[in-house]
Amino acid sequence: MATLQEDIKQIFYTSVGVDEGNPGNIPKMAEQLSQAIIDWLKRQEFRIKRMEATIEIDEFKTTQPIFGDVLSSVTVTTTAPATGNVTAGTHGVKVPIDLSKDTGLIASGHAYIGPPAEGKPNADTTEEENDYAVVQLIDGEEVA
Repeated sequence: MATLQEDIKQIFYTSVGVDEGNPGNIPKMAEQLSQAIIDWLKRQEFRIKRMEATIEIDEFKTTQPIFGDVLSSVTVTTTAPATGNVTAGTHGVKVPIDLSKDTGLIASGHAYIGPPAEGKPNADTTEEENDYAVVQLIDGEEVA
């Protein structure tokens, strides 16, 4: 794979009719032009218009306890020497949920941006024109 600079140099060689044996100012011009393009790209902010990415949920916690029902198969013991079964056990147990990967949580899902997010509950990333998903070329990662 040729670099941007090499591609530019070859375009100039072909269009001007010279070659590497007699390059004139083309190598320096190709270097400066490729750097100008890279610098311009670094100043740009690109928007992610559509995305679906797999996510892993590290923690899951409810803000208040969830009520659960007590099954009628649960045996109760009173202070008197008697036992029996629950007959009306709706909303009889508070279950706080506080899970993490350390406590055995295995959960995954998808994150969406743009049209794929439309129709998802509480979707707030449906706009293609947005400022919450920006992509930029990072210094040192470009190939001149």
